[in-house]
Amino acid sequence: MKNLFLRLTLSILMVFSATNCSELEDLYQDPDGFSKAQADAAGVSIIAGYFTSQLTRGFFLRGEYGASYHQLRSGSRVMGTGVQLYYTTADYGLSLVLRDVENDWGSNAFNRTVFNKINSDWIKQYLWAQKEYNKIPEADRTTSDELYMRLLHILKAVAYQRATDLYDEVPYFQTGTAGALDGEKAEWIGQEEIYPIILEEAKEIEAYLASLQLGSSEQTSFSQQDVIFNGNIMQWRKYINSLRLRWAMNVSEVQPSLTSTVLAELNGKPLFDQAEDVAGLADIAIVEPYRLQVELGITRAFRERADECRAPKRFLEDVLNCEPIEKSALVNGELLYYFDGDNSAQGLMDGTVDPRVAYLFSKDILGRYVGAETGWDDGSDPNSYYSKAMRGYYINHPIMTDISVTEITFGKPGNEMTIKLSEEAAGDLTKREAFLLKAFRTYCSQYQDIGWTIGTDRNMISEYNVRPQYNFDIRYPTLHAVESELLLAEAAVRGFGSGNAADHYKKAIELSCAYWYDKNANNTYSQQTTPSFPSNMDQSRIDRDRPSMEYNSSAYADFAAQQFNAMTDQEKVKAIFDQMQLHYNMFNFETPYATARRLIKYLGDNPGAPFDTFAWKERMLYNPNIQATDPEAWAQISQHDDYNLPLWFTGRQTKWSNVLE
Repeated sequence: MKNLFLRLTLSILMVFSATNCSELEDLYQDPDGFSKAQADAAGVSIIAGYFTSQLTRGFFLRGEYGASYHQLRSGSRVMGTGVQLYYTTADYGLSLVLRDVENDWGSNAFNRTVFNKINSDWIKQYLWAQKEYNKIPEADRTTSDELYMRLLHILKAVAYQRATDLYDEVPYFQTGTAGALDGEKAEWIGQEEIYPIILEEAKEIEAYLASLQLGSSEQTSFSQQDVIFNGNIMQWRKYINSLRLRWAMNVSEVQPSLTSTVLAELNGKPLFDQAEDVAGLADIAIVEPYRLQVELGITRAFRERADECRAPKRFLEDVLNCEPIEKSALVNGELLYYFDGDNSAQGLMDGTVDPRVAYLFSKDILGRYVGAETGWDDGSDPNSYYSKAMRGYYINHPIMTDISVTEITFGKPGNEMTIKLSEEAAGDLTKREAFLLKAFRTYCSQYQDIGWTIGTDRNMISEYNVRPQYNFDIRYPTLHAVESELLLAEAAVRGFGSGNAADHYKKAIELSCAYWYDKNANNTYSQQTTPSFPSNMDQSRIDRDRPSMEYNSSAYADFAAQQFNAMTDQEKVKAIFDQMQLHYNMFNFETPYATARRLIKYLGDNPGAPFDTFAWKERMLYNPNIQATDPEAWAQISQHDDYNLPLWFTGRQTKWSNVLE
């Protein structure tokens, strides 16, 4: 990725050779200030400049602090990707009431990010490039002009797919038009109209690339301008075909014949199929290193959202086969249960526990991979999952049997924490279980263990592993080979495509294991580098979050494939979804969210794990300013501006509701 940073720097300097360096933002971050004369003077195509600019858009093919922050915060509540204990346990002090994710702090950013991006950051490069392209006489258009414009058409399609999947109707400009720059008014159309358009356009562009031959100078220029795939035409073909696969499966509930047609067309075509096949750009490729940690990078979002870095039980146990070891104790005549470790030590070695447990998650201070649930736990069940996790801290301590012991200290040297008994519990052994259970639940639920900080060595339940998150070289995975394999598996299960579903499922697991091991083990950053791990992370945690070895992913994938083959078709599709959400985890909310909504009809339930305390969102809401700025458009879309209304591609008219709705 360091080389990518250098290549991009050189690419920009090509344009800058004829301009002042202070104009960098004008040239690449503001297309309105990027002129044909400047491009000609620098010896680079203006369309190439717009192409590179589009690739570097914030939250498009890379992360972005603000957008990532809000999607982590609100997205986790909708999908259960990470657990915010204060909304899942009564011990924080909140009650079991239905909350509206629309009105939490920062909800406007969560709702409107993609809509605002599609109407500004993600479309104007395309419009300006199209305007310049249209001005060039057909006979004078170079191969490079055509290539960059075609790829901008694909990127435009990606932008519209992301927007329409969240809002349905969006202001759309036809491919080949410069739209608003030529005085045209956008047409508000939705998923039903957009999907057939982008599927067909992508098919044509991939066919164009399959027959394209670049000269040496054209290839050199393309390699410099293409900061995503380094000028590799095959990677672009694989990306486009993988996009078509995603889009075809997205419409499978409402247009199954179109899905089958596209799957047939993709048969034999190159797709993302390698661990490093990822459409994404690392922040460090375009952001100054010293600004990443404190200001602009997605790692800042992770640092500030430590409260949802608690590991979901459903990932650890239900997907990765990492199960707590449950034991019991007789206390005051009542049989109580607790978690005393887990099965990972043996399971990682014999292929019955998924290696990604060690790559993506971090043990708690008792050495357990034990997470948390997204369902509500009010503490009334002494043997709930959360209570069993907390009971493991004290049940075998002398405080339970020795009247003279009135406090318990736990944690690692230098990070010790202490809980003292109340006067009543200190004087009565029979009162201690109830007191300690409540005390430990409250201590963890109120984040007194980690102090709202990711990466401490004090976490009382398992958290996300900090090393993949704080890898500044990671290319934000907007689309990865794992998704392609999982979609092929789903297509085979549901009869849309050929092939062996279990083979694709197995390969997806192997690819994901290889990808996340690499991002963790080969993370070269530390607290001394620039950018760096945050200074308030514990060095021992950073060290122990690195896996001690690379486990045998093939052995585990074989084991998982055997489990997969024993499932019903619906269970297989649910397992496929779980693998996709696990793989993208905190890095990609939108793809699992779209997949969950479209699968509710087929599965008969929501495959995600929304918090009980939050209303389910079927879509995002528009910016209400549209009513004043474009009354005609508002008259069209206002009737759909309702997060309880399912989108077209779901095939549903009825909202999915959680237990409180």
